[in-house]
Amino acid sequence: MKISFLINNIYGIGGTNRTVINLAEALSARHEIEIVSVFRRAAVPKFEISPRITVRGLVDLRPGSPDRNARGSDEPSEVVPRQEEFYSQYSRFTDRRIIQELGRTTADVVVGTRPSLNLFVAAHTRDTALRVAQEHMTHLAIPPAVRAEMARVYPRLDAVTTVTEADARSFLDHTPIPGIPVVGIPNSVPRPAVEPSDGSHKVVVSAGRMHHVKRYDLLIRAFGMLADDFPDWQLRIYGDGGEAAKLRALVVELGLSGRALLMGGFSPIESEWAKGSVAAVTSSAESFGMTLVEAMRCGLPVVSTDCPVGPREILRDGEDGLLVRTGDADAIARGLSRLMSDDALRQEMGAAALRNSARYDPEAVAQRYVDLFEDASRRRASADRGYRRPPPAPKTAESAATVPPVSLKAASADVAADGAGWLRFSVVGPQEGRSRWQFVLRHNPSGGTRLADLVLPTTRKPLENGGTLYTAALAPSALDDLGDGRWRVTMAAAKSGSVHMKAGIRDTRKLIGARAAFLATPTTGPVGWNLPYAQPNGKLMLRTVLREDHVESASVDVGDDMIVLTGVLRGASRVEPGALFVISRRGPHRAEVTVPVDVLPGNAFRVAVPVREAVDQRLERWEDWDWWLRPSPDYRRKLRVCHLLEDFPDVKGAYVYPAVPMTGDVASEFSCVHPAKPVRVRPYCSVSGAMAMNVVDR
Repeated sequence: MKISFLINNIYGIGGTNRTVINLAEALSARHEIEIVSVFRRAAVPKFEISPRITVRGLVDLRPGSPDRNARGSDEPSEVVPRQEEFYSQYSRFTDRRIIQELGRTTADVVVGTRPSLNLFVAAHTRDTALRVAQEHMTHLAIPPAVRAEMARVYPRLDAVTTVTEADARSFLDHTPIPGIPVVGIPNSVPRPAVEPSDGSHKVVVSAGRMHHVKRYDLLIRAFGMLADDFPDWQLRIYGDGGEAAKLRALVVELGLSGRALLMGGFSPIESEWAKGSVAAVTSSAESFGMTLVEAMRCGLPVVSTDCPVGPREILRDGEDGLLVRTGDADAIARGLSRLMSDDALRQEMGAAALRNSARYDPEAVAQRYVDLFEDASRRRASADRGYRRPPPAPKTAESAATVPPVSLKAASADVAADGAGWLRFSVVGPQEGRSRWQFVLRHNPSGGTRLADLVLPTTRKPLENGGTLYTAALAPSALDDLGDGRWRVTMAAAKSGSVHMKAGIRDTRKLIGARAAFLATPTTGPVGWNLPYAQPNGKLMLRTVLREDHVESASVDVGDDMIVLTGVLRGASRVEPGALFVISRRGPHRAEVTVPVDVLPGNAFRVAVPVREAVDQRLERWEDWDWWLRPSPDYRRKLRVCHLLEDFPDVKGAYVYPAVPMTGDVASEFSCVHPAKPVRVRPYCSVSGAMAMNVVDR
């Protein structure tokens, strides 16, 4: 069978994209598959797609494309209802392209993937192809006007699928289409490429877009109720979106800075699920519950709100997770507490989650779609003598091992940290031919001299699919060559140039406990650290640290009128009596303020940050003051106070601190302080990992 998926934009990131790719990959073992994207806004898709799947775009919206200003592109669509979510993206020009595509398709089955596209599939797909509509949204979330148009056009379809049985029933109740089967088939989630969680890390993980329907505010409040009883647990929420600023403010309001971390977007997400011991889903509504299954496939028991559809079909309450009342922070807290307090129960439910979630394997879900297509084909053939059924699929499926690999430019490189300073890289590419590819680290200086490339000894292993598995290891001793900086992870060959690799799995779970060990254990040698991360463009980078002396922030406690820093010094030097904490103002009006520190055991120190002095000396309405330590009166240099040694790169985004409001003792001729708006002093970690504070009068 030739199966064609019609999707809005396969070149971006989204839940529908992931599920369509998962299904397409599984179907492609026996069938010819293509993904037709209405819009193309990038050169290649964000998600990796194997070369056995054809990917095409209908409307090229990249800069310089004539499609951007084509005739009819400024006129509204005549097919997509005005109430449809993506209505503004469509036009008479896109109508023509889609209708032209559906009228000449050679596919045996055309699958639409959202209501607007399903209307096109139903009305304009040629009669030689089966017409199938996938509904990824909760049915009653579709605007009534769109549902009315569906009721008018959908009778030309051969089948409709929803992602849950409950939503299939809702579809039949509210938009009945006589004679058209509506079947609940779940989204598929492949087996993760990482080892499942062992349940040892005291981390609650949640992931999804920062949208009010996800009710992360309830999750943060629920975790706040438990914070005192579980002081060694942490909450990590992954995702981007418009609610992030409100959620950061809530973290500060509840005093959860450093306990509840907003981690930003992260892809692939499997390695972050595997860092946790409990997953949380607190949505008020879910069309399916993709993140819930992802967590289960990584061996995590899930505490989930009992949405009208989705979670109750996925979780087996009390066996592989807990269903709690929707919209109730107290109920969420009770569910989390039950798992956080019982190691044996977590392990038991995590094992059940891993076992039960195998039913969402793409191969199992793909077979349900094949059965649906074959049933639709039989019904069409019995009703239309002119219709020719597609030939049956070959009896022997192409195994995953024989799927041809993507090119190195499209491939993703995985990296794992072992906790002892080693990093292990791997990537699958095509046969080498005349090129001998190897991992090469290329220095990415922020200024100054570019260091020499570091070639990593690379092992090559031929694969059954005609490709090559490349692996390399970076030893802790390599930091002597890498120093303190940032490095691009590339693959290079003498006859083929260099490729900056896309970031795949970054499994850094072994580093979670490394920071605590570092803070607790005095050392006398150089401080080394390396951490893989992804740039915003998805390319793989390496941050390296090698310092004779390093000052790491252990805690920042913000009170009503003061900020207290506790830190440790590691390396060759000691914190001695007379040591000074230094704040220095950035910019053209440089200044320093110094105060003595309290020397603590373990080469540590504590200091009340001189916030009032910074307020009194302000010259502008926004100033940044960097934090330094001078370990002893005889130590000539200052050492930056940092917060670097985490298992993730974006410390600035994850750790949010409250501000100290205060009025200075000295009147400033440069800034006017309104009585209702005092100067605010807020500590933060910079992008580079250095600690600082801003002093803001506004």
